[in-house]
Order: sequence, then structure tokens, then C-alpha cells
Amino acid sequence: MEKESVNQILREIFHQIAPEIIYDSLDKSIPLRDQVEIDSFDFYNMIVMLQKQIHVMIPDSKLSELKNLNQLIDFIIVKNKDLK
Repeated sequence: MEKESVNQILREIFHQIAPEIIYDSLDKSIPLRDQVEIDSFDFYNMIVMLQKQIHVMIPDSKLSELKNLNQLIDFIIVKNKDLK
């Protein structure tokens, strides 16, 4: 899975969960919670939707390490390659 594919999926998920957030305006190197007000429930829903679309499990224990979008995207790309 390519980086732009993951970005497109995240863009769509953000539009569904928090349409007021403009995904492309986010700084992917800054922790997400420092940029937007997203509660734990919405964040968890975002992860669940992401897992369903990309078919990659993100363990709950890993979530605390994936603070910014770059880390999340890189994790997904690596995990996706591991599945092949």
C-alpha cells in the first residue's frame, strides 16, 4: 500500500467522523490531538474504520505510540508489506 493510498483512506475517514477537520491542512508530523479536538471515541472509531478498510490490525498497545499521522501512515505501510 502506497502512502497516497493511505492518505486518501484517512481523508475519507476524517470526512465521515469529523467533517469540520480539513485533512490536508493537518501537519502530519505534529501529534493529532495537539491540532484538533477529537475525543477518544472518535479517535477509536477512526482506527476501527481504518482497520476495516486496510485489513491491517493496529494493536491497542501500539496506539499510544502512534501520536501523529506520519507515524500511523508509516506503521500501516510496514504492516501491509508484512502481510504480503
